[in-house]
Parts: sequence; C-alpha cells; structure tokens
Amino acid sequence: MSNLLKTELYKLFHSWYFWGIGIFNLLLSSILLLDSKERSSNLIMASLYNIPLLYFLSIVFIALFIGSDFSGRTLNTYITAGHKRSSIFRVKLIVSQIGCIIILVFPLFVHGIISQFYIGEKLFWNDSTYTMVLLTLFAMITLCALPIFFAFIFRDMGKTLTVSMVLFFVMIFLLNSESAQIISRIIPMGQLRLISLQKVYSTNFCLLVDFLWNFILYFIAGSVFLHTDLK
Repeated sequence: MSNLLKTELYKLFHSWYFWGIGIFNLLLSSILLLDSKERSSNLIMASLYNIPLLYFLSIVFIALFIGSDFSGRTLNTYITAGHKRSSIFRVKLIVSQIGCIIILVFPLFVHGIISQFYIGEKLFWNDSTYTMVLLTLFAMITLCALPIFFAFIFRDMGKTLTVSMVLFFVMIFLLNSESAQIISRIIPMGQLRLISLQKVYSTNFCLLVDFLWNFILYFIAGSVFLHTDLK
C-alpha cells in the first residue's frame, strides 16, 4: 500500500491540472475578496467566506483525478499488479482528499500571510481559534467527499462532473433561500459560510453531521467499488 500511495502522490504533485486549478482558485478568491471583505472581520475570514462559491473547482479536480484513472484503466492495472481493491480505494481516497484540501486551503494560506505580515491584522491563537480550524478542516473534508463519492459510483468523468455541478448549484440556491439558516447547519458549504461569519451555534453538532456525511458516502462508495466489475 505504501508504494501505491507514493505513486498516487507523485501523480498528484506532477499533475498540471492540480497546480492549474490551485492557482486559478487563488486568483478567483483574491478577486472575490473585494466583496467578501466587507462581510467579514478580517482577510482570512473573508477568504473563507468565498470557499463555497469556488467549490466547483474542487469538483473539477476530483472528476479529472479519479475519472481519468477509470477511463485510462489505471485502477485495472493496479488490480492486475496484485493490489487489493480495499487498498486502492483507501489510497485514492487519501490522495484525492489531500489534493482537494490543498486547493481549498491555498487561498487561505496566501491571504493569511498577507493579512499577518502586510496588512497587520492579528490572529490570536486560543481555544476558539483551534476550534474554528478543526471545524473548517472537517467541513472541507466533507466538502471533498461528495465528488469523490460520485467518482466511484459513476466511474465516469463526465457523469461525475455533471451530477456534482448540478448539486453544487442546488446547494448555492438553498444557501440563498428562506431556509438558509437551517440548511447551513447540515451541509459543509453552509458550515464554512457560518464559520466565516462566526455564527456557528454548536461545534459538536457540526462535527457529528460531517462525520455522518463522510461515513455514509464513503461506506457506499467503498462497497460499490469493491463489488463492481471494472470494464
């Protein structure tokens, strides 16, 4: 499994679309700061506020990263080489999550540096800050889980991209509806928006919801991958 993990990490960090999407995400996030800065307390929170709007870039990355392995029969090659399907699934899950989270966090990291060293905004590290970081990380992991789930269910780049993008626009619509306050608590896009506005009412509830989303999605995706004939 370690050799498989090294191979997938090599593919990730030598992928042109991984770096291209990451840089494009940074550029778009920086442009959106012109609007979100007025809604948030500092530059980092303003950058965090934009993540739900830029989620579609992570969807594109996952569709390409996993979908290309199905279309190119890379996963078949791993199986033929003697790797267990369970190991392949875990490695693809781990590396896909790493790539997705890096893309999401990259603007936060850059804007955080600008905020601290050029604008002079101070971020005080205390218990509430660590809690915010934990919530943000779990929400991002859950955010990445949806396109990964569809990638293993459909095993097709086009279907994964289409269905995930449709759900992306549905979630955007819900977050701007009259039920936005309730919806925001149970979907990761909404949780990130609440964190950026510092309006999270229950840390434990958010963590529980994220855990359930991840468990259900990955349990189903893993079961399907383990028992499906790869064509």
